[in-house]
Amino acid sequence: MQRLCISLASFVLLVPACDSGDGDGDASSGTETASTTTGAGSSDGSGGMSTPGNPSTTATTVTGNPTTATSGPPPTATSGESSGGTGSSGSSGGDVTTTGGSGLVVMETSMGTLSIELFAEEAPITVENFIAYIDAGFYDGVDGLGATVFHRVIPGFVIQGGGLTDELVGKATMPAIVNEHGVSGLTNLRGTLSMARTNDPNSATSQFFVNVVDNAGLDSGDGYAVFAQVVEGMDVVDAIVAVPTTTVGQFEDVPVDAITITSVTLE
Repeated sequence: MQRLCISLASFVLLVPACDSGDGDGDASSGTETASTTTGAGSSDGSGGMSTPGNPSTTATTVTGNPTTATSGPPPTATSGESSGGTGSSGSSGGDVTTTGGSGLVVMETSMGTLSIELFAEEAPITVENFIAYIDAGFYDGVDGLGATVFHRVIPGFVIQGGGLTDELVGKATMPAIVNEHGVSGLTNLRGTLSMARTNDPNSATSQFFVNVVDNAGLDSGDGYAVFAQVVEGMDVVDAIVAVPTTTVGQFEDVPVDAITITSVTLE
């Protein structure tokens, strides 16, 4: 299993690895993480929960961008200066107004509904991957293998999910995809969705995170690929990131009461 780790200089988010994956280290059987920092992060595993830092899919203790190592106590996450992207609501509350999106996803959770605009033109590979998981019923458990949860929430940083069930068991995933950060022109602003990954930039599978602040540090180095943005429901995101959390085994920042993805539809 993997987790995201961060230091005061850099933050990383990790996700637990799947026990049922192919075990070849390509993040297809692990979890991802994300990190917030002013520097680059790193991720090394194939799955796990992450802590503040750059998103990754592994769990090992590291500083910098997302990795797959087990994280230690996460440093205080901070929001950085943000620039570029398709739109931003800054670090304050409220829904986000964007332009240039392509496609809308409605994600129902046990705490409310998110309307998510996809950026298929800017991040075609990542969006296609996300839709493939939606069509397979992966996120909401229509596949019969259990719904996924937001397994890691960090105030001032991100909420991360899309890979583990409420028992923190990782689901087997499709092959990893190419990291489109750096070619999409999109940045990790508040309200955007990005892919969690391991230290390998091209290791993202199913796990994603929603930035609750402008996380400029996640755009450093290889960065984390933004592919969508919450256009309605940031109040739900803010409610999720404020829930009580605990440590469960190797996983930190786990909501005390599971926050489940109950339905995901593409409109």
